[in-house]
Amino acid sequence: MKASFYFLISSFISLFLHADNKQDDRTLAVLYSQTSAEHMASSIQTYQSMQSLLPIAIEDKSWNALVNIPSNPDNPPAIILDVDDTVLDNSPYEARVIKTGKNYPHGWDEWCNEAQAEAIPGVIDFLHEAIDRGVTIFYVTNRKSYLEQATRTNFKKLGIPLEDSFDNLLTRNENGWDSNKTSRRELIAKNYRVIFQVGDNLGDFIDEAENKSSPKQRKEVVNKYKERWGKTWFVIENPTYGDWEGALYNFQFNQPQSDILDIRNNALNEK
Repeated sequence: MKASFYFLISSFISLFLHADNKQDDRTLAVLYSQTSAEHMASSIQTYQSMQSLLPIAIEDKSWNALVNIPSNPDNPPAIILDVDDTVLDNSPYEARVIKTGKNYPHGWDEWCNEAQAEAIPGVIDFLHEAIDRGVTIFYVTNRKSYLEQATRTNFKKLGIPLEDSFDNLLTRNENGWDSNKTSRRELIAKNYRVIFQVGDNLGDFIDEAENKSSPKQRKEVVNKYKERWGKTWFVIENPTYGDWEGALYNFQFNQPQSDILDIRNNALNEK
């Protein structure tokens, strides 16, 4: 009886520690995004780097940010940006799920419908500079189509530019689009020369077939396109979530938390 009691206590403590470690992992990532001067500086640096390249990219008709997608060099210039944690800062949502002990997608729709996300540092100045220079902006997001109006409301509150004469906010499930962004890039490329792509996830730049792979393979993809980073492709760092994490678990998020923590620990490289 005593042995069974100690076993139960030990199991409870183990589960508690696992849960605590999980929360620590996420908490530090969100705190980095929300409080670190370094994260703010990195975002501003990224957008200012693009801003300085704008005149060159517009003038050079060979400048193209798309791969394996035909594009007419005489087409007018355009830029493709992801939305979440590239244009809009969703760290308050991440803070909420930490404090409630929940996980995405719990509360996500509610957060989007509040339309109160702030802008990522540097993005608004960059977007207005691009538009002043005659560049068309497209937002290619995996927010679902029923959240489009709320997203537009959030953009307008912040002064983030949207087109009036056509739809430049392209959401998931709109026109049958799935989470793979390639078909939306292809649509844009029919009439525009894309000079920059901006995102916080590898899938914001390449097809899902290359993105949804192991951590090692994803790094090989980054190296494959190394001449594009900092020229036509720009990443906003996101330590909170993304396919970088899914790749660790082979994109199987429904595993027991104890298994998830073991995978994380085993992935740490101690040399």
